[in-house]
Amino acid sequence: MSNLDNFKLFIKNNPTFASYIKDDSMTWQKFYELYDMYGEDSPVWDEYKKVHKKSTTLNDIVNMAKNIDMNKLQDGVNSLSKAVGLFSDIFANRGSNTTNTYKPRAVYRRFDD
Repeated sequence: MSNLDNFKLFIKNNPTFASYIKDDSMTWQKFYELYDMYGEDSPVWDEYKKVHKKSTTLNDIVNMAKNIDMNKLQDGVNSLSKAVGLFSDIFANRGSNTTNTYKPRAVYRRFDD
């Protein structure tokens, strides 16, 4: 097995490393370089093997709210409202006993008959 294959197996056995990639605090290249320099059993990995969770702060929530495009949000709400109205009309008419005025024409008859 090559060193890269051993690294891939090491990463599969330590899925918490992916969270460091997602929050941009590490890259796969840096992890590979550490692996290449120190190997699997080094105490360097103790820091990264811990469960890594980033907590969301009130400031993060405020920043997310600032980035919301209100026009797109309004368009989405309007579309959802139309869809709910359409479904309610379909299901409301489904239960009523409305008579159908369409009468199919016999296949063998023409319009002149």
